[in-house]
Amino acid sequence: MATLSQLLELPELGLSLLQAGPGDPELSWVSITELLRMNDYLEGGEIIMTTGLSLGPDDPGWRDFVAGLSRARVAAIGFGVGVNHDTVPTPLLHAASTYRVALFEIPLPVPFIAVSKAVAGLLRSDELRAARSALQVQLRLLDSARGTQDPAEVLASISQATGRQLALLSGPDRVLASTQGFQPEGAELVALDTEGSLRLAIAGTGPLTPEGSSVIAAGAMALGFSVRSDRASDRAERERWELLTERILTGVFPAATAEMLSPGLSLPDTVRAIVVQGSPEDISAWRGEPRVGLDRFIGSSEELPGGLARAWQIADGAAPDSAVTRITQHGLDLVVGRSVSPDALPLSVRSAQSRLRDLPGRASLYAEPRRAQVIWADRDAPFLEAVLSLGSSPQHGAIALSREVLGPLAATGPDGQPATEPDRELLCETLHALFVSDGQRGPAASALGIHRNTLRDRVTRIERLTGRSLASAEDRAELWFALRAEQLA
Repeated sequence: MATLSQLLELPELGLSLLQAGPGDPELSWVSITELLRMNDYLEGGEIIMTTGLSLGPDDPGWRDFVAGLSRARVAAIGFGVGVNHDTVPTPLLHAASTYRVALFEIPLPVPFIAVSKAVAGLLRSDELRAARSALQVQLRLLDSARGTQDPAEVLASISQATGRQLALLSGPDRVLASTQGFQPEGAELVALDTEGSLRLAIAGTGPLTPEGSSVIAAGAMALGFSVRSDRASDRAERERWELLTERILTGVFPAATAEMLSPGLSLPDTVRAIVVQGSPEDISAWRGEPRVGLDRFIGSSEELPGGLARAWQIADGAAPDSAVTRITQHGLDLVVGRSVSPDALPLSVRSAQSRLRDLPGRASLYAEPRRAQVIWADRDAPFLEAVLSLGSSPQHGAIALSREVLGPLAATGPDGQPATEPDRELLCETLHALFVSDGQRGPAASALGIHRNTLRDRVTRIERLTGRSLASAEDRAELWFALRAEQLA
């Protein structure tokens, strides 16, 4: 904005500041008057120029004149000397000091029109600067439509340029991304597609400048282009993202291959594998949402026995909450894996898989009220995590202890070679079922789908291979700890 200091610095005018106001006031306009009551006709930020025709040098009316202008929040008073008064009246100086209104002297032979032109020039220059700045923001926003910028970053750029709070909405009220502090009440909605399923919500008060309106228009175009291009409505495009996600989750492809489908897109420093479970219809609705950036890393869905479906997603390790929120809004249950580096995603996958049995079954999908369950693999066992962090090498710490306790049931032997016990996974599954059923063999056999006698035979083998008895509380504790440590590590 053009300011009073910029006007006073113009050498050709020779203006002298007699009384400073609060700060450096911004200029909105300039007006010439000899009226005593102007405050009802002003909006604030104006410079009021006068020669004091209506008041004498010692007239107490100067105080009321300045008080009215102070209430109108004028930027300054410019007093022209040498026309009706040889000097600035003393009561005017005192009033300007009392009400803290900026006052400057306009000397002869400087005409008021010269000051008006100077202010107009400053305002034009400021408008040009604002237009150039808005154009730069527009260019950045339109460039983001190429897929190199996350929607949250686009919204932040618009907000910074306009002072508005914004959100990207999908469907009736699902928030895909938003600026901090966004409140939906009273927000203006702009459709970004022909169906109206994707909308830009704009919240804020006060009039928008033309530059601000153009920035919002460019931002809406960028978001619309980006999201429409990233929807992967074409099945082949969706399948490419699914294949890439699954290969990265299993460690077949390195994380850097993300740029193959979207140049400029790379995984963050830490990531998490999230496994999502629910009805096939809800899984399909969640996977079919418009997606951009990191949210596109979703694997194909898998049908499960009992009318359930499951799918995997890669989320930001440091900020997974937005992905979790979008999943739970569909009434889906999920397990959030441990935070790892992108190339260590299989570890996060294994940590999430270790908690799959804790997810509720299909019956819970029809519970009223439906409450999605979120399990954090690294938050629900803080003591275990703390012990694991003390030492995780094969020779020392939790891994070595786990191998010692499980013996042939460990995934790898003391030498680091794969275990040779052919039924290792079957026996570990049996052991886990016993822990889940609180040691009750009837429920454990039912969960495994086997006869009690088969379960008894497996327990005998477990005790023989590990050298520990499930009848002992101490041995059970060691076996549980070893099993969980191996699953997490």
